Formats: sequence, structure tokens, C-alpha cells
Amino acid sequence: MPILYAALPWVHPRNRYLDLWHGCTTEDKNEIERLGVDPLKGRPNTDFGRGFYTTTLERQARHWAWARYYDPKFARKTGVQPVVLRFKVDRHELAKLAALCIVIGDYAYEDFWSLVQHCRQSTPLTDPPPHTVYDHLGPVSESGGEWYDIVCGPVAAFWDQRSAMNDADQISFHTSKAANLLTDLIKSGNPTEYEWKVVT
Repeated sequence: MPILYAALPWVHPRNRYLDLWHGCTTEDKNEIERLGVDPLKGRPNTDFGRGFYTTTLERQARHWAWARYYDPKFARKTGVQPVVLRFKVDRHELAKLAALCIVIGDYAYEDFWSLVQHCRQSTPLTDPPPHTVYDHLGPVSESGGEWYDIVCGPVAAFWDQRSAMNDADQISFHTSKAANLLTDLIKSGNPTEYEWKVVT
């Protein structure tokens, strides 16, 4: 059987870098470029808890950008536009971070849905950081005092119905150590490492 779309031949270091996309508005972008990536700016009641969310899919980041732009909680000022940010992240640097990776978003996969339920129902004042202690996944350290730097997994479409989005992913950054990896790419001034564009 012939292969319809054959993969390109492997050439070093083709697989060393990973493009991560973040959807936001020009106001958000300006603040991120000025102050750096700050996981504490994120909402607490999200799939993996408060953090800075990225995806490997540009189309998904574009959707996030439009959702942010049209969110009634934010006043759209003149000149504000939806944008996507692209970070070219070295996989070797990602490998140095403490990561929790969940591959399956199936209805019956308790680990994923238990985590999402916990994070979605968390509030910033009463609950501990959602990625420090859960009985079924365990903390990064025995003391339970450390956070996972990043969490990777499916995207919940309707978390209370255990429904995950098809063909979607998210990689969230939760610590300053992880966020600095992205901030350094912005500060590099190198457009191959960090760039942004308006979503049309």
C-alpha cells in the first residue's frame, strides 16, 4: 500500500524544537513582553489550575485568541486585536522541568477527570495549588511542597460531563522556573524563537 503523504526525512535537529502557541489580545501581548510570562496571571479554575496555557496547534491558539477578545468580562478598547504568540522551545530545556503528562481524555480515565474536576472547582484563596497534592497522582516530592513546572494533556470540552475536545492539546506552565523558559525566548529578540501575529 503506497503512503499517501510520506513523512519528511529526518534531519538533525529537526525534532529538537517544539512550537508552542498562546492565544490572547494585543493588550495581553504587550504586558507579557514588558513583564514576562507570569503563571499567576492565569485564572484558577481551569483544566490544570492557574498557569500560562499554550498548545502545539496554531488553530487552537487562534480560537483562544478570539474567545479572549470577545469575552464580555474584558472591555475591548480601540486598537485591541486578537493575536497568537509563538514560542520555539528547546525540548532539552523542557526535559529539565518537572512535568505531569496525561495522554488519555477518555470518559472513564479517572486520573484525568479527577484532576480536572479538582482544578476547575478550585479557588485561589481556599485551595492549595492544584498540582501539589492529589492522592491518585502524588506530589513531585514527598514533602508535597513543590509544584509540577508544566502539565500536558487533553483539553476538556465539558469537564462536568467528562467530554474532551478532539484534536486538541494544552501545555500549561505553572512555576516561575517554567515561565522563565518562555520569557527568555521573548527577551532574546530573535524572531525565530519568539514572534506574534494578529489573528484575522
